Amino acid sequence: MRFMQWLHRWVSLILVVQVVLWLISGFFFALTGHQGMSGHQYMVPKKTLTELRKVAPKFGFEEIKQRFPNAHAVELVSVAGVGQYQVTLPDDVIYIDANTGSHWNTDETLATQLALRSYSGPGRVEFVERVTGSEEVIGWNAPGFRVDMADDLNTRIYVDIASAQVVEHRNTPWTIADWAFRLHFMDYSGGRSFNHLLIWSAGLLALWFSLSGLILLGRNLINGDFNPRRKKTWLEQFQQQGHPVASSCGGGGTCGLCKVTLKGDNLPKPTDSENALLNRDELNAGVRLSCQHKVSTAYNVELVDKAVSDTRLTLVSKRQLTPSIVELTFTSSGNLTYQAGQFMQFRIPHIDEVLIRHYSMATCPDLNKLVFNVRQMPSPQEGVPPGVGSNYLCHLEVGANVDATGPFGDFQLTEQNNNTQVFIGGGAGIAPLRSLIQAEQAKQQPRHCVFFYGARNEDELCYRDEFEAYDGAAYTPVLSETTKADGWSGNTGFVHEAALAWLANEDLNAVDVYVCGPPPMLKATLKALTDIGINRSRIRFDDFGI
Repeated sequence: MRFMQWLHRWVSLILVVQVVLWLISGFFFALTGHQGMSGHQYMVPKKTLTELRKVAPKFGFEEIKQRFPNAHAVELVSVAGVGQYQVTLPDDVIYIDANTGSHWNTDETLATQLALRSYSGPGRVEFVERVTGSEEVIGWNAPGFRVDMADDLNTRIYVDIASAQVVEHRNTPWTIADWAFRLHFMDYSGGRSFNHLLIWSAGLLALWFSLSGLILLGRNLINGDFNPRRKKTWLEQFQQQGHPVASSCGGGGTCGLCKVTLKGDNLPKPTDSENALLNRDELNAGVRLSCQHKVSTAYNVELVDKAVSDTRLTLVSKRQLTPSIVELTFTSSGNLTYQAGQFMQFRIPHIDEVLIRHYSMATCPDLNKLVFNVRQMPSPQEGVPPGVGSNYLCHLEVGANVDATGPFGDFQLTEQNNNTQVFIGGGAGIAPLRSLIQAEQAKQQPRHCVFFYGARNEDELCYRDEFEAYDGAAYTPVLSETTKADGWSGNTGFVHEAALAWLANEDLNAVDVYVCGPPPMLKATLKALTDIGINRSRIRFDDFGI
């Protein structure tokens, strides 16, 4: 069902874009009309030639019949006053000069003359070019001439060499209309046909969209989602009662943040979303997602994050860690107790609304300060605004205040054991990993830690000196856009590949793995760890529901 929801959303986006293209192109057709789109604004209508009596062929019909005994038809026409035989054979049509008996050949002068005879516009000949077919004339791939006219429509006239026929007129309005047809019929190859694979696929997508929409609508009706008297989900209940609950998907069951613990004898079965986002130990302990279950008196519910509170943070310092990551240090209006690996929800004012953004603490618990790493998201292209939350925080001046709620999250160290603690991260995902490593190293008997950190280049390596100084933590930086030729002597490629190469020589039952980083890196890493056989209960990750 989660996959169906995801696919339904993306298919709807594709179909909406195509519907908009249909509307725009259809409106263009209605305004322009057939004549405006034809390219024939200055084309003289073809008429039956009546000058044959003036043509005195030196090569007679009898000679043509003897030369082409299989001809279905032979027709004598006048081309600019010169006789031309059009001989129709079983599989071809050939053109013969009635004066010489040789194959007809149209030179540049004649082509220009024929083009002008077919043209009624105000322009003059600007350029004549020999061509072999044209993308502007479907089905014509023979040698010919293109005659460009200097007029207001940029008229182009195509003349076939073998037949001396004016094949087609084209101009700028036709070019615009041609692109409108391509958009309207989804014919981006230029075949001028609506019977092709892409439009078949669009039809199938539309069918899927309709059927999946009916299935999802039926599910919503069964669940009573359209009933004004329907029961609220636990997430809605907690939010209305003012209990702070982490959520970044609006209750869609895709972020996995709104965890609660259910206690009782008749607990609801895990949903597909819960099976995908929670591990088996959590499910067995009664942990569920509050957005997936309606309020019920059949069991008791406890919030997983109990020590959550609203607080006002004051910026006391900031520094540029890398070209893209800024370290922000705040003090809190009250003593804020948190665990390594947890995060805060920042309330970012934006125009007439408040946006919620999640950022993890980047140090082990400290009552006096809270440190965060913020990746400043630039504008991806002209006209598209940069990241709202990151740019707001990165442009705060020392002494400025920002409201936040927390701490949230259970991305925390495993219970004490003798396992090697393996950390795999990239980009701003270093924040919770650094917090976890600091917390582990601060113990009286810290477990051995191995940290693989991925970045694009050396300038993007956060806290490099700090990690290299640890005696109990092996630090391996991996650069994805730097090679040995650039002077880098360390690992290159993707960070999860370096981690897998190390794990290949380790006892997989004696490691605990923590992963945090960009969504593509996180997805690839989690799949690779599962594929090599590491138990899901010993893999912890944090992606803030992305």
